Amino acid sequence: MKKYLIIGLVSAVALTVIAKKTNLFSYASTLYTSVQKDAQDQIPTKFELERIRNEIANLDGDVSNMIRPIAEYKAEIQRLRKDITKNEGDIEEKKKGLLAVVEKLEGCDKNFVRIGTKTHPVERVKQQVQRESDSIKLNEKNLKTQQQVLEAKETALKATQEQLAKVVSKKREYEVRLAQLEALDQSLQIARIGTTIKIDASRATQIEEALKNLEKRLAADAAEVDLRTNPGDINLFEREPEPLDLTTLRNYLQGTEQTERAVNNR
Repeated sequence: MKKYLIIGLVSAVALTVIAKKTNLFSYASTLYTSVQKDAQDQIPTKFELERIRNEIANLDGDVSNMIRPIAEYKAEIQRLRKDITKNEGDIEEKKKGLLAVVEKLEGCDKNFVRIGTKTHPVERVKQQVQRESDSIKLNEKNLKTQQQVLEAKETALKATQEQLAKVVSKKREYEVRLAQLEALDQSLQIARIGTTIKIDASRATQIEEALKNLEKRLAADAAEVDLRTNPGDINLFEREPEPLDLTTLRNYLQGTEQTERAVNNR
């Protein structure tokens, strides 16, 4: 009974420790993620744009590092193609020569056969034909292996070239996106100017009132200076205006002034 009780207590303690450790790891992980996000948010936008620009520029180095191995791999494939073409020609040539010998053996009814300028025993020629035939078959097997290797290399080259094209395409895409983000950042900076600058309404009112008062004061000063420098002379020969003759004015307005004068002169 005591044994089971001890085991139960040990299990409970172990579970408690595991739970605490699990919670502690969860807290630590959450805290690290939060701190990392806060740190990223504190990075100035201009600095982050410059950092991304440098990373995009570093892609040129990645592209350069990919070009040399691809070029070497392509040259190796070209050499392999030449070897395959040469081996195919050699095999075809040997087959033609061997076929001619077989035809001579088939048409020979003696124990000797003439090959070129020499005569050889038929059995010996047959043995040589068998060895040459086995050699051709081995060469064909090797040729097939070469063709399989060539096909695998061409597939790998194509995949590598596609990967290189994707890197170049991605670089261009990143450059366009970065330019768009820079334009957006500049627009936001311009927009922030209008929201961050605030004018004190009471201060503006005081300035307006002060300007009006100063304008009035300067206008009065100018008028005073004008009066002091040009007090004005009295016209001693000024005459009083003659009384208005309504009849003469009516004749003038009606255009009968000349007729009236002619009548008066008679």
